Amino acid sequence: MTMTMTCRRSATIRRAVVAGLLGLLTMTATVGTATASGPITPAAAAAGATLAEIEPQALASGQLTTKRIMGGFSSPLGIVNAGDGTGRLFVVQRGGLVRTVSGNTITGTFLDATSVVESGGERGLLGVAFHPDFETNRRVFIYYTRPGGDIIVSRLTANAGRTSAPIGSEEKLLQIEHSENPNHNGGAMAFGPDGYLYIGTGDGGGGGDPLDNGQDITNELLGKILRIDVDGTGDGPFGRYANPASNPYEGGTTGDDEIWAYGLRNPWRMSFDRVAGDLWIGDVGQNDWEEVNREDVDDVGGNNYGWNVMEGKHCYPAGSSCSLAGDTLPVAEYSHSLGCSITGGYVYRGDSQRDMQGLYVFGDFCSGRIWTMSATGTTITQRRDTSLSISSFGESESGELYLTDLNGSLYRVIAPEFSDIASSTFINDIHWLFYEGITGGCGSGQYCPKASVTRAQMAMFLDRAIGLPPTGTDFFTDDEGITGEASINRLAAADPPITGGCTPTTFCPTSRVTREQMAMFLDRALDLDPTATDFFTDDEGRTGEAAINRLAAAGLTGGCGSGKYCPTASVTREQMAAFLRRAFRTD
Repeated sequence: MTMTMTCRRSATIRRAVVAGLLGLLTMTATVGTATASGPITPAAAAAGATLAEIEPQALASGQLTTKRIMGGFSSPLGIVNAGDGTGRLFVVQRGGLVRTVSGNTITGTFLDATSVVESGGERGLLGVAFHPDFETNRRVFIYYTRPGGDIIVSRLTANAGRTSAPIGSEEKLLQIEHSENPNHNGGAMAFGPDGYLYIGTGDGGGGGDPLDNGQDITNELLGKILRIDVDGTGDGPFGRYANPASNPYEGGTTGDDEIWAYGLRNPWRMSFDRVAGDLWIGDVGQNDWEEVNREDVDDVGGNNYGWNVMEGKHCYPAGSSCSLAGDTLPVAEYSHSLGCSITGGYVYRGDSQRDMQGLYVFGDFCSGRIWTMSATGTTITQRRDTSLSISSFGESESGELYLTDLNGSLYRVIAPEFSDIASSTFINDIHWLFYEGITGGCGSGQYCPKASVTRAQMAMFLDRAIGLPPTGTDFFTDDEGITGEASINRLAAADPPITGGCTPTTFCPTSRVTREQMAMFLDRALDLDPTATDFFTDDEGRTGEAAINRLAAAGLTGGCGSGKYCPTASVTREQMAAFLRRAFRTD
């Protein structure tokens, strides 16, 4: 997030400080084991409109990877966010629970629908979508199979604090008969840029769609994409939604009013590009082909995606002949030599993984492979072959991309700019420094995130950033002839002084910068306003206590946990990235 701090130095100096970081961070740091310390909470990524428009960068072979965030889930099938500014993720479990995730912690259960859900195999709680105005109206929508197999789409209302949605608040919107076969239940749901709820239903199961549900538009809602206005009333079996007048078969046109598109086998996850507005659908194939469908934001609906006449771009059954008249072919496909069940994904629009920008990322449940394709293209590129059973992808509020493994874990999808930062908690902060041109790493494609920052390096960073005047005074006895001696002396000569050394006569240039020293350097460089608040319990009476409190008051640090700051712990390059991103990010 962007931090607003109380600071008396000019914006020009702040920009100079950022520019000066280039000289510091491109140096190879002294690598060593840092003093143990608690974590600094990294700054959250924020999606920006300008960044969202950047064309895809050259994603290198092997660059895209996954980072395990946590386990502890039971058959997770979905990841959604509420869009309410809380930054929470919600992980949907097949058995009927929706777990709340904040940071790297499961913080509670948002929904318990186990009393109404029949789960197992392809049945269960299959989809959750938050109303675009959830922050104010507290409405959330669920898609599940009830005992016996019928599909239910319902509306729930969360409590006043938006921490849970009691199943007792359920109001059914749709009930679709699905008792004959246990498979192909669909479950994809997403609100479009038009504010309507899009719902992806399976074809009813059984090999080859024996009831031809996918092609039936007059008496069947299975094998379709439906579009309804959940803020309207009067339509549907319970009268709790309206069919938009712009739906292709609404009114006098032959066809069910709810239908937006048809000819789908089992759409497993669909999403809208948050910038372009295009709809992406991953449709699971039968015997040979998995497919990706894309609808432009200005599409008028009524597309026939071909099933069960077509499988992918091919006639079904294989070897038969068929007419393509009126069919909309997928924009991409892959054969069952590479997987057997597509999991639709998202176009990446976050700002912390710039090389993924504008790429549609999707995977396969059976093989664990992950592919990308341009948001406007038709060519898919395999990026990673994993051992995961990829059951869903999802976005955070800021546009960061996650996936679930059906075996119980949540992962983040990342594209590290350096070879040694994939596991770093501070990857967003490191990437920010890189994208701003502040660091090129420590050499050989690495950043050296665990390496410590020396006091001499910090002196050079501040001197170059602020543009201090030269001085003829030699303040310390232990920096003679070293790189950085002039910078150290200029910091000591500043008015007021930015450093007084580690003793009256020495600077300790090769010593690692501690968290307390970092606070004092930044406090003096930024000239932060004083505060009377005492934030931490482990800095009482220390030289840097006032500086530490000023950093906390400015929102630049939350300490190392449990009400402590860990002032004597060394600052690593990854922690420094977090400090500096908070201090100098201006958007």
